[in-house]
Amino acid sequence: MEKIRKILALAEKEVLIDIVKNVQKRKMKGAKGEWKEFLVEYDSQLGDSLLDPNKRPPACLVAFLNTFTKEQDLEFFEKIMTYHSNRKAIEQLNKSCIDVQSSPQKLASLTFEHPEYPKCFSFPSYDEDWVMTKIGKVSKAIKSTRMLSVDCEMVLCEDKTESLVQVCVVNRNLEVKLNELVKLDKPVLDYRTQIHGINAKDLERATCSLEDIQKSMKKLLSDGVVLIGHSLDKDLKALKVDHSRVIDTSLIFKYPEGHTHKRPSLNHLCKTVLGYDLREDGAPHNCLADAQAAMKLVLAKLENKFDGIIPLKIKEVPGSDGVIPLKSKKVFVIESVELFFHEVPIAVPQRQLRRLFPEDSTVKLQASLTGENVYNSSAVFKDSMEACNAFESFKGEEGKDSSGVPQKLISLDIKYGKCAGSVSFYVRKVLKKVSSDENPADKGSIQFEETKEQNKKPIKNSDQCDQVKEIQRLKKDLSDRSPANKRSIQVEETKDQNKKQKKHSDQCDHVEEIQRLKKEIKERESELTKAHNIMADLIKKRGL
Repeated sequence: MEKIRKILALAEKEVLIDIVKNVQKRKMKGAKGEWKEFLVEYDSQLGDSLLDPNKRPPACLVAFLNTFTKEQDLEFFEKIMTYHSNRKAIEQLNKSCIDVQSSPQKLASLTFEHPEYPKCFSFPSYDEDWVMTKIGKVSKAIKSTRMLSVDCEMVLCEDKTESLVQVCVVNRNLEVKLNELVKLDKPVLDYRTQIHGINAKDLERATCSLEDIQKSMKKLLSDGVVLIGHSLDKDLKALKVDHSRVIDTSLIFKYPEGHTHKRPSLNHLCKTVLGYDLREDGAPHNCLADAQAAMKLVLAKLENKFDGIIPLKIKEVPGSDGVIPLKSKKVFVIESVELFFHEVPIAVPQRQLRRLFPEDSTVKLQASLTGENVYNSSAVFKDSMEACNAFESFKGEEGKDSSGVPQKLISLDIKYGKCAGSVSFYVRKVLKKVSSDENPADKGSIQFEETKEQNKKPIKNSDQCDQVKEIQRLKKDLSDRSPANKRSIQVEETKDQNKKQKKHSDQCDHVEEIQRLKKEIKERESELTKAHNIMADLIKKRGL
C-alpha cells in the first residue's frame, strides 16, 4: 500500500486525472465517499462546484486517491499507472536510434507503427479479470533480444463470448515453455472441435484456470520480452493479457498491393517464406505447431535482414485467419512488379530517373510521351522483390491513387539549362498477374472446343449422348439467363426422345430439337443474342 502511495505522489497529472476519471466512471468510494463527496469536505471554498479533475491541482487528486485502502482498488490504480508507464516506454523505444535497438525490438516497432495496430491492440486492460505486463527499464528493454511465441485455441460460450481452452508458448529455440489445456468456467455453445481438434472429453483433464495461465504469462513476459504471434490480438484477448511489446506476423508481412487491411494466413506465410505447408486443407490446427511457425517466420525475417515489410509473391488461396478472399475460384500468381513514374516533368531526363536506383539494379526504363510538358515512364525489373524494395526505398509522401494502388510523391532537385529548382511527380506500383488456370473473359459464355478430326467424324451413339447433354445444358442456360418477368422456355419431350441415345436413326430428331431451340433463341430479346450465337456455332461445328 505504501508503495502505491509513493508512486501516486510522484505521478504526472495526466495519470492522476485518468485514475480519478475511471474512479468516477465506476462510482468507486474511498474512506470519504465518491469524488463529489470528497470535494465537499476537502475544499471548503469551492466544494463540489468544480468537478472536472482537469481543473484540480495534483495535490487534490492525490489526496482523494489516498482515501482508498481496499486492495482491489489499489490494484486498479496500479493497472492504470502501468498502462501509462508502458505507453511512455514504447514512445521512448520507438524514438531511440535504430542502431541502438535490438533486431526483435525493431520488428516490434514495425508492428506498433502499422495502421491496424491501434484498432487491433486496444484492450479493456483496466477490467478486473485482465492483467497488464510491465516493460521495465527502457535501457534494458531496448537491447533485449528475448522472444517468445504464443498461440491459443478458443471455444464459443453460450453468452457469445470466447473462452481460452489451450495455450502454447515457445522460445526462439522452439522449446516449449508453456503448453496447457485450460478449464472452462462458462457453459459452451460450440467447442469448435473441427478447427482445433479439442473436445469436451479432452478438457476434462485440464487443471489450469485462466488466472493460473495469466500468472505464468506475467512471469514469462518480463524485462523487455517481445511476444510473437499470428493475429496476436486475438490470442491476447483470449488470455486477457495486455503486453505492449509484440510482433504480429500478420502485420509485418504484406502483399505487393499494399492494402493494409489485408492479412495473409499463417499457412500462406509458411508456404511463401518458410517453404512448407503448415497443415493440409481441412486438417485441425495444432497449437504448438502454430506457435513454432510464428517464431520461425520472425527468425527468417531477422536472419535475412529484412528491414521493412516484405511482399509475398506466390498464389493465395481462400481460407480463415483474415486471408484475402478471392472473387472467384481462379488462383493468380504475381508474375512481376513494375514501377510507374507518372507525369514526370520533361525537364527530368530518363538518365536522372535511372540514378534513383542502385548501379547494379536490373531496372529498364521505358518512356512514353503523354503531354506537352510531362511524360510517363515504366521501370521494369527482372525480379518483383527488387521492384518492391525500390519502391520502399523512395523518400516521399506515401498514399494511394484513385484505384487504391500505393504511390509516392517524389521531389527532385534539377538543373535544366539555366533554370534550377525542385520538381515533383508520382511513382506507383503496377502488378502484372497471370492466372494459374484459364480465366475466360466472359464467365457467362459457353465455350466449345473441338478438334478438326472430331468435326469430320460421323456421328456415333456416344456423339448422340453428347448432343442430348448439350441440348439440356443449353435449355438450362437459356432458362437461367431469362429475366424474371419474361416467359420461361417450355420444352416438351416425348417418351421416344428418352431412347434417342441408343438409336442412330434418331439423329434427325436431335437436329430438329437443336433447330427448334435456335428458333426460340432468335425470338428472345437482345440479352439472349449471345445464346443464339452459341447455338449457331454448335450447329456449324456439328456439320448438321
